[in-house]
Amino acid sequence: MKKWFTVIGVLCLVVTLVACSTSLAGSQATVELEGNPTTGFSWEVEIANPDIVKEVASDYISDQQDEDVVGVGGVFSFTFKGIAEGETELTFVYRQSWDEETPPAETVTYIATVDSNLVVTLTQK
Repeated sequence: MKKWFTVIGVLCLVVTLVACSTSLAGSQATVELEGNPTTGFSWEVEIANPDIVKEVASDYISDQQDEDVVGVGGVFSFTFKGIAEGETELTFVYRQSWDEETPPAETVTYIATVDSNLVVTLTQK
């Protein structure tokens, strides 16, 4: 009898966890931009309307390299989650953060569209 209660308890827990995970709407979208922080440059993002999407993760992944090589580039990765239906601009600037006077070396803009299910779609402008 004790076995059955344990089995039923585990099944209830599994059903509850599955129900919770499938009820979560939305998706995340990622932008990856090549760069090389050893030059002092890095990518930064400005979200025009932070009520539509929010940045949930950012990372830098260095390219594969030999042990003797220094200063290789890699990829800056930014992940966004939809928090409300709508559209907003994501502007990425590649610059040296301490140099406010010099314009960015590069600027890339994406349009983030979030639908009613909070699914994020990114389109480069």
